[in-house]
Amino acid sequence: MAITGKIVSAATLGLALTQAASAADLPVKAPALPAAAVDWSGVYVGVHAGYGGGMKDWTNQQLNFPAQGFLGGAQIGINKQIASLVFGVELEGAWADISGSQTLTTGSMGPFFLGTLTASGNSRIEGMASVTGRAGLAADRWFVFAKGGLTGAWEKHSYNLALNDAFGGTIVEHLEAREFRWAPTIGFGAEYALDGRWSVKAEYDYVAFGTRTAPLTGPATFNGVTLPSFRVNEPITQDAIHLLKIGANYRLGTVAVDPTYPRVKPAPGTDWTGAFLGVQGGYGFGDMQRSTLVDPANPGSGAYDMKGWLGGVNGGVNAQSGVFVFGIEGEWMWTGMRGGQTLTGPDPFFGGTAVTKLDSSIDWLAIASARAGFVAGDRLMIYGKGGIAIASERHSASTVEPLPAVGGLFTSSISGRATHSGIAVGVGAEYALGGNWSIKGEYDYIKMIAQQHTDTGIMTLNAGPGTDQGTIAPGVDKVGQTLNLFKLGVNYHFNPMPGAVTARY
Repeated sequence: MAITGKIVSAATLGLALTQAASAADLPVKAPALPAAAVDWSGVYVGVHAGYGGGMKDWTNQQLNFPAQGFLGGAQIGINKQIASLVFGVELEGAWADISGSQTLTTGSMGPFFLGTLTASGNSRIEGMASVTGRAGLAADRWFVFAKGGLTGAWEKHSYNLALNDAFGGTIVEHLEAREFRWAPTIGFGAEYALDGRWSVKAEYDYVAFGTRTAPLTGPATFNGVTLPSFRVNEPITQDAIHLLKIGANYRLGTVAVDPTYPRVKPAPGTDWTGAFLGVQGGYGFGDMQRSTLVDPANPGSGAYDMKGWLGGVNGGVNAQSGVFVFGIEGEWMWTGMRGGQTLTGPDPFFGGTAVTKLDSSIDWLAIASARAGFVAGDRLMIYGKGGIAIASERHSASTVEPLPAVGGLFTSSISGRATHSGIAVGVGAEYALGGNWSIKGEYDYIKMIAQQHTDTGIMTLNAGPGTDQGTIAPGVDKVGQTLNLFKLGVNYHFNPMPGAVTARY
């Protein structure tokens, strides 16, 4: 019995070893990857509110002023997510009160001006509608996107004029026009999924309406007598309308994940997905061109260098898939960038020499951009960027000219402000430190669109019958510029940065 038991035990052990060896040759099923945190596919509806503004240039009347104000409305759209890529179409409609005005008074009742002219213009965007396509990258709960399409605007314009001459004549006009204009629009944004089907978003949109003629019509009076209604065709330019919007969306129907496309293998190292906030500083230089102040007899006039320090804050959102990173960023910087020029030229009519001093300064600079790059190693991200730049500027011109022919003196001093828009492109690198911190270095190139603005001031003429001083508003100062910015910065990331990336595309 003992021998038989040993034989049975040996046989049992051999069978077990054989089964174990066979089992070792069978394929092992890998554990399933976790489901994506959010799938953005489906139809959604939502609401939004925001603030917008830009410059209005009335060509013939020489009125140039900023318009700004609030807007609010609703949107409906549809998304399709394929792995980490999201594509969609969105329709928006909004009420708006983006308005601005300017009043200019020229002349005096003295012996030289012989009257005053007061003109005022007002423009208002009353409503907007847009159809755009959206495309971007989803990671974790974030969807970072770029958009492009068409935007239309309903606008109202009004013009008032009052002319009083030194001989008692008075002319008064009131003209109005309504119009609809449409233009291309581009934008960048980020959307964050909350629990359930809700999400919140923030975005920046740029609309270039260009130039369109508004048919201003209305009555006029001369010394109180009503004249027949007449029409003035006024070209009005809106090269840049900037919109900042926040909103909330609710997704309709059942959300289903598309299993067709596999996920990207995890990328080791830093995960750049999430929101960030930072500070930055640097130095900028470039050139200013004031084309309407160029003197053909004085080469180089109307063009001079700009330079100075800058510093401010920045913030944005990144989404990472594999080694690819796509993000958006907004920046605001104070600048000390300044420049100027002194011009001297003879006056053959009065026999004097005029000395003119030009000055310009950039008070602040803002940039809204999209960034795209890749991860190199565990901690380094290299990226390129492109977007829109906005600058708040001050410009002035002063002239002093003796008048030997009449024994007098002519002086003028004018100044004005402009909101300048342009294209910004750049390259940079960001390095992840310990914790949630990173440091970056960046170069930006900015090309501003030529912007007309109104200069106002005082002109004094002392000659012959006496002295006369009057207000002037030439409104013909057209400004263009290019800028080069070198910046260093520090960012704090609100999502933990260490760890492997598990996004899909």
